Amino acid sequence: MKINPILSSIVKQIREKSLEEREHSRRIVNWVEDHRLASGIGKALVLILPTRGCSWALSKSGGCSICGYIYDNPQQPDYNIMITSFKEILEQKIEGNQKFSLKLFTSGSFLDPKEVPLEIQKQMMIEAAKYDQIEEIVLESRPEYVTESILNNIAENIDINKIEIAIGLESANNNILKNSINKGFFWEDFVKAVNRIHDKGAKVKAYLLFKPPFISEYDSIRDILESSSKIAELGVKTISINAMSIHRGTFLSDLFEKEMYRTPWLWSLIHVCKEIKRKYSDIRLICDVVAGGSERGAHNCGECDKEILSIIKQFTLDQDAIILDKTVKCSCIEDWKSFLFSEKITISELLDIY
Repeated sequence: MKINPILSSIVKQIREKSLEEREHSRRIVNWVEDHRLASGIGKALVLILPTRGCSWALSKSGGCSICGYIYDNPQQPDYNIMITSFKEILEQKIEGNQKFSLKLFTSGSFLDPKEVPLEIQKQMMIEAAKYDQIEEIVLESRPEYVTESILNNIAENIDINKIEIAIGLESANNNILKNSINKGFFWEDFVKAVNRIHDKGAKVKAYLLFKPPFISEYDSIRDILESSSKIAELGVKTISINAMSIHRGTFLSDLFEKEMYRTPWLWSLIHVCKEIKRKYSDIRLICDVVAGGSERGAHNCGECDKEILSIIKQFTLDQDAIILDKTVKCSCIEDWKSFLFSEKITISELLDIY
């Protein structure tokens, strides 16, 4: 079994209550940001498509314990409006000689036909193929939707070498996937998806989650480093370290509000980025910190947060590990070191509360 029934039941109860309160918007949220492409610094056009939402989050298993993106999705998407808006946004935002990464996010899985029907996937790829400025297209998906037929549908309508399938692996440790995140798949499923993607000529981005519930800061550092090594051995060239942030309507939010969870330290992110980049210099290492510097996102003491976030952002763009060596003088680094050895949270202690 790939889920923990106790954890899954708790996650589902919280999910059902919060789903009743979600808003319904059919607007494609979009923005342009600085981005590190495989070829160098460029721009990313990010689109959040208003689909029905993640099938795993809507399932009887309740979805992931840490994710609240489902609450931003409409229950009844209008695909005609979606395609029309998609074309208009590309026409408005893709211009000049600037190099672009096109990120098509759904807060779920783009390759899931229940979220994005195959014909809509096809139309979007045909439209994107018209723009030479688009060097790469990032499509997020869970491993179970990475099938040969779906990949063929993509490859028939655009150069498959431009495609990067981003998979939220979170950890290569099956125990964490099952008992912390309620991910619903194991490392072995990720490996099969990666091999299938590489066989078709597309690329893979792996998301790793820093400090999921029940995992101490110290253990999460170890897990990120171990998971990165296993991912690199598969030939994956892009790894994104996602520091935990608190989403409303989630199991993790309940722990946070009971003061039983602290979001990650920024010092930890500096450390893992240094270690990974020095060991695997050819890997594109991304670290975009959501809600950084706030209590609900990765933070330090408040005094040094802005400076460290700036260093992490610059490193992500330049991919130069030397940037991470920039001296930041703050006494809270000693607090962080003490915290690494004092945080002692166990699964049994936390589950006894529910």
